[in-house]
Amino acid sequence: MNKVLVYNCMEYPEKISLFRQGIHREVAEAGIEAEYVEPLFPEAIFRIDEFTHLIISGSEASAMDESLWTAELTRLIRLFVEKGKKILGICYGHQFLARALCGKNCLYKLPVPEYGYSGISIKENKLFKNIHNPLVLQLHYDAVRNLPEDFEIIAENKTAIQGFQYKGMDVFGVQFHPEFDQTAARYFLDEARKNDPEFPAFYRNELEDEKSLEQNGLFISNFLGFR
Repeated sequence: MNKVLVYNCMEYPEKISLFRQGIHREVAEAGIEAEYVEPLFPEAIFRIDEFTHLIISGSEASAMDESLWTAELTRLIRLFVEKGKKILGICYGHQFLARALCGKNCLYKLPVPEYGYSGISIKENKLFKNIHNPLVLQLHYDAVRNLPEDFEIIAENKTAIQGFQYKGMDVFGVQFHPEFDQTAARYFLDEARKNDPEFPAFYRNELEDEKSLEQNGLFISNFLGFR
């Protein structure tokens, strides 16, 4: 039976809670057991055989920096890969996953951050089953580039690589946030609007019909369904 380890790198209680709620919606729908943890959680290394899936959250931290959990999460990712287990990294998790597998040289800071709703181009991939012309929530300053041949780019837009798959395994990163509903999205966008005077200059909103967001839960539910 599938069991997912949800590793939450968010640093503030409200954000930790919103991420957990977003993932839990899909976990509950899939009827899968989940364990939600925050750094530091060294026992995860010793209990790794309990879990089939790993989801890594976004974060206020930069994946290019050294954080308290850097060594722990790097080891956890490498063990999951070594054992052929399944990983989904979201935003910071996408960037950190790339760092753990090929080094910091694949990360960079965007000249202009990407915040708001934007369309992305996707390749045919089982992670994207029944997803068409996705419009997704972006909340990032850092991005991924210069990935080696071990990585297949499976989603992108004009700003950044939006998704990759590692070595044909069930190891994926997505730059966007499929886990947040409209309430969570408004919270994060309002926080950025209040705290960054440059927000009006980089905010994008291609959202015309909220119904177009209804399919976005499939990014997570497809991943949770991998056996």
